[in-house]
Amino acid sequence: MREKMDEQTRYRVTGSLFLLAVLIICLPMIFDGEGEPPLEIEPLEVVTVSPEVTALDTVAPDSEIVARADELRGRYDQEGFSTTDGTRIGEPVLTTPTPETRIWAVQVASFSDSENASRMRDKLREQGFEAFISTARSGESVMSRVGVGPLLSQTDAETLQKELAQMLSVKARVMAFAN
Repeated sequence: MREKMDEQTRYRVTGSLFLLAVLIICLPMIFDGEGEPPLEIEPLEVVTVSPEVTALDTVAPDSEIVARADELRGRYDQEGFSTTDGTRIGEPVLTTPTPETRIWAVQVASFSDSENASRMRDKLREQGFEAFISTARSGESVMSRVGVGPLLSQTDAETLQKELAQMLSVKARVMAFAN
């Protein structure tokens, strides 16, 4: 026990001597009085503004922003649903395919309860599918459609539709995808 106490004392004395040596070397450097030379800054130039021209006298140029905002208000209702096709702005849009359709998706299910749609989407994502929700209004009812996609080939979409219909026991549909 006495040896251990002597060892601890030796460490403390050695550490103290080291700190004292560092202070003896560094303190004169800190308090030498020279320090950094003062930084000289050139005086700023004073600019005078003509009293004839003020900010209120300038007029903003005409723009079409107001007209475009009014146009958007006419195309979408207060809740963000399109007045033409009932889809919500900013979400993927699933529509009936046309001969011009280039991007495809598979609509797996449609729910009136958005929580059920979220659960189905999460289940599909856990199984490795790129699932999403597309919200649409039809009259007074709002439907949350769960889809998988987008796909660049109609044959890939049809193959995926058969796979999902069999795997989930649902009537999946091939749809046109837009966003």
